[in-house]
Amino acid sequence: MSSQQKSKSEQGKTAAKKESPAANKADNLDLDSLLSALEGDLTALDSETATSLIEEWYTYLQKVKEPEIKEIADNLKQLKQLVKSGKATGHEIGEVLTEIGEQAGNVASDTDKELKTPLQKLGKQLRNIGVSLGKAEDREQIEHIESVIETLEGDLTKIEPEAAQGAIDTWYTLLHKSENENLQEVANGLKELKQLLKRKTAKGTDFAEVLTKLGEQTQQVATEAPRGFKGPIQRLGKLLSKAGKSLD
Repeated sequence: MSSQQKSKSEQGKTAAKKESPAANKADNLDLDSLLSALEGDLTALDSETATSLIEEWYTYLQKVKEPEIKEIADNLKQLKQLVKSGKATGHEIGEVLTEIGEQAGNVASDTDKELKTPLQKLGKQLRNIGVSLGKAEDREQIEHIESVIETLEGDLTKIEPEAAQGAIDTWYTLLHKSENENLQEVANGLKELKQLLKRKTAKGTDFAEVLTKLGEQTQQVATEAPRGFKGPIQRLGKLLSKAGKSLD
């Protein structure tokens, strides 16, 4: 082969390498930076920094032709919207992160050696974070249930209206978005209870009816609750019913 032909052949290989998205991923994506950010305390990561990080990845990945990569880009777009909204729950963000983690792990199995290990690590970290966010929110909700139970076990006549309304608002916010009809009924009952608390002319019998109904609905919800929630929700339902009967 002549030196001219050899030179053309080498140029062709270089051009082909430049055109291959897989060949350039390591140069275009700062995996080490992302992995480092994910190893830190995510609760200390402000929304602007998180959004910027997501945007950087989305901008690159949405240009890649592989369908699997485009799916990750679509989920990154959804994740960015959730973070920017400031209203997303840990479950919602956790579900998207878990799915992106699964996708990253799947892509890693088919990629080149240079990206295989970091992508596998990235996928594992994202899955773990997604699961932990859901669990953290579960713990917070269980603690809130226990707090309400403790209040109901005390003297109901000493509960400040503002404190009661705050607790109702928290529960209503969590429940009214649900697609579960039983949870929606509980949310409607909570809304009715809050309206009663605002009425200066409301009587004990008015509260008794709403609390008793809420207790029954809550006990019904408990039968469908996941492990860890069933016991506390059943106790809450029984106490709500008991509180209702005590005011009748």
